[in-house]
Amino acid sequence: MSEAQPRILCIEDNPMNWRLVQRLLSQAGYEMHWAEDGLKGCELALALKPSLILLDINLPGLSGFEVATKLRQNRSMDGTLIVALTAKTMRSDRETALVTGCDGFISKPIDPFLFVGQVEAYLGGRRDHLEQGREGAALRQFSQQVVEHLEAQLREAQEGNRKLLEVQSELEQRSHHLTRLLSLSKDIIPVQDDGEILSRVLGQLHEELGLDRLRAYRLHASGAYFQGLSLTPGGAEETPVLAAAHPLIKWAETLPVGSVLTGMDLRQSAPWEQGIELGLWNPKAQALLLPLRSRSEEARLWGLLAADRLEQPFQPFEIELAALHAGILQVSLENAGLIAHLAETSRALGTSYEGLESAYEALKEAQRALGAQNQKTTLGGLFMSMAQRIQVPVGILKEESTALSIIMDRPDLPAPEERAECHRSMEQIHRAISQVDGLVGALLRRAGKGVASSPEWIHLHDFLGQELDLLRAEGILPENLPVERSFQSPRDLLFGVYSDFSEVFGHLIRHALDGRPCGIKVRTSGDENLLRIEVEDDGGFIEPNLLDSAFEPFPDLRPAAPGGGRRPGQGLAACAQLLNTYRGSIQILPRERGSLVRVDLPME
Repeated sequence: MSEAQPRILCIEDNPMNWRLVQRLLSQAGYEMHWAEDGLKGCELALALKPSLILLDINLPGLSGFEVATKLRQNRSMDGTLIVALTAKTMRSDRETALVTGCDGFISKPIDPFLFVGQVEAYLGGRRDHLEQGREGAALRQFSQQVVEHLEAQLREAQEGNRKLLEVQSELEQRSHHLTRLLSLSKDIIPVQDDGEILSRVLGQLHEELGLDRLRAYRLHASGAYFQGLSLTPGGAEETPVLAAAHPLIKWAETLPVGSVLTGMDLRQSAPWEQGIELGLWNPKAQALLLPLRSRSEEARLWGLLAADRLEQPFQPFEIELAALHAGILQVSLENAGLIAHLAETSRALGTSYEGLESAYEALKEAQRALGAQNQKTTLGGLFMSMAQRIQVPVGILKEESTALSIIMDRPDLPAPEERAECHRSMEQIHRAISQVDGLVGALLRRAGKGVASSPEWIHLHDFLGQELDLLRAEGILPENLPVERSFQSPRDLLFGVYSDFSEVFGHLIRHALDGRPCGIKVRTSGDENLLRIEVEDDGGFIEPNLLDSAFEPFPDLRPAAPGGGRRPGQGLAACAQLLNTYRGSIQILPRERGSLVRVDLPME
């Protein structure tokens, strides 16, 4: 043997024979491959180009003779030896093997002691030949075998086609039944009357299965008995009830979930005679019993279907069809009951709603009255606080007016140095009057008496000072908390709604206060085209991942800060929405301590 292992392909349908061949030839140093039928053998032979093919004659599908003929028609297989493995020992079978392209044959069962030598002899050049003049007889023998094989395959194909037609007919019948069942399930969805649901579902099942009688039982709401409805060609009628303790019911409860009894299984069961006595089925008929379990409690029996007919036994598909109809019946009745319950509940809720609506109107009226009273109380406290703040500029007015009156009452003209004092006093008076006027205006707007909801020209710096004083007066801004003011904007006139800017500034201050700061800085800056307002606090640090969602709506839905730390103010989202009206923008910048909120307003 050469160093390269010769490839041998064994085409054999018997795994035991293959394992014997493989073991013997692998030990002898050959590379072994296996195919279990003729078609796979042809494909593998063309792919591998083996040195030798050991070919079983009696293969499924293509016979060994046909495989040899097919391979010999391919010129690429001219260098491959084909040796038949056959249990046929007749001379004609061996001659057929040779005439179809085999180079020899080895008889089965193979002799383990001689087999390797027989294979090596063929690889070494041995060839078997037909006797002179026997080729024609061998070809006729092969032709006869091919015809017989084709006839057998034709008969198999005809039988397969007949079975396919039967299956097709059965599938068409099933499709027809399922289509009708689907149509029924759609039609009874809006039906709420139990009687109509029972009549329609049971009527279709009666027709589909050609039943002589059909009876359905359903557990009453009390749980004490089962109500019955009998359906015959003459129509539907109620039947006597079955007690929940009836032996038939108790026996049905012991059946496994999904059980359906027909034929001998039902005839040999304990309640067969009881069913006859109850009129569920005729003793000579083909009968069916289908228990229905509760969908919420499988151990509990919801109902059952009993049917019979005198003709053919119930087929598996008919049993499935009966189970499907029973399932639709159960679901439809339960849904109808649920809808009726919901309708009754809806009516009760409607009545309750009318009472609630009246109570709500009364509550709103009381709330309006209470709100008015609360507003009076709140405004009273605010007016008292503001009155105390107004005392300072009013005191200045009194002092400066008295000093100015003394000077002005002098009969001689004031000296130059006294004139300067007069001008200073007048400036203090004007400033105090302006301060009092601004505070009163802001107070009137806060009380709803001013034009806080109409656009107007607003002096931003005066507005910020007034709002800080109001926040102090309201107690929102603590008296002992320092607020540093730095108003550097070259322009401070804004045109807009006073209440809008009051709401925005109030939210900025509340955000700063949330951090429990030691101080707050309020700054303005900008140029001819932009006005910037900044509120900076030195309170708690805000996590960067919370800054991205600071201006999103529904702040209460934001995740809590890690470790229960500080969160952005809840009013910042409202600020962003209000500023959009003025084409303004808002951003929050983290600081090592606290945060800085920046508002930019275009001055166009």
